[in-house]
Amino acid sequence: MSFFSPLPLTIPRIAYSRIHQRQESVSEEAYVKTLLDLTRQAAAKANEASQRVRAWRGSQLAEAMPGASSVEVGKVSGLLEGICPVPAVEEALELATVDAQLPDGRLQQLAAAGREYLGTLGFKATDGGPPVHESILFLTGSCNYDFIEYVVRDVMGIYQYPHEQHTEELAKVIFFTQNQVATLGDPMESEPDEWQPTLFFAKGKPKYDDFRSALVQAMERARKTAGLKGVSLWQRKLGMGQIFEWELRLRCRADPEQLSKALEAIAEAGGAVAERVASRGRLLVYQRID
Repeated sequence: MSFFSPLPLTIPRIAYSRIHQRQESVSEEAYVKTLLDLTRQAAAKANEASQRVRAWRGSQLAEAMPGASSVEVGKVSGLLEGICPVPAVEEALELATVDAQLPDGRLQQLAAAGREYLGTLGFKATDGGPPVHESILFLTGSCNYDFIEYVVRDVMGIYQYPHEQHTEELAKVIFFTQNQVATLGDPMESEPDEWQPTLFFAKGKPKYDDFRSALVQAMERARKTAGLKGVSLWQRKLGMGQIFEWELRLRCRADPEQLSKALEAIAEAGGAVAERVASRGRLLVYQRID
């Protein structure tokens, strides 16, 4: 049960993301240290705020239901949590591009398109340039936007370390928000030296339902053929960012051959998905750094 239960509407899992890059005068080591300090502080402050809301809700229930049994209070508490969950940041990812040595052919073509795409967004994506980072917070439901804004702006403070220093070290940053469409395997976990490649792409003319269905089938095919540990599909929230509407995230070994097998499986699926993802996608090869 949720707030939208009377409607044919599912509360989505949301990725609140930003792509960013350091100034060239700042070392990558220093930039990552500040970034991870910021991430850890945000997680701690968000957890503290969630606990405050949870404690307040419990006290309000106790006051509103004097003499009620623990079973009755538990039922009402569960109902409230289902309808209006306590705000929280569920998970986070910190990714950075790697200089992957990719073979000629499809991977080189898609990676070149990825570098060009970053350039159109205002990033320096030339060989030897600073890595491009993607920071992602995972939430359920848009009400968590207000919660995140409160934590970052009012609790952490934008003029204190590490937030202020991170802002000073930035050369370029863009923000966007996506809804999770599908997930297979475990795309959130990570092992040392794994890659988390991502492909940005546009839909074209197909109808949304048909395109989503074909994408999920292609994801299943790619995961089975290449042995991917996880695959997830994300769609840009309406009006929330200037990136391409679709993003396909993979989790694989740091192995161009495995990545190539996955993309060939998508290409063999045919149709609009093969064209949009495997031929016209913009590939960024990320590695997790948190």
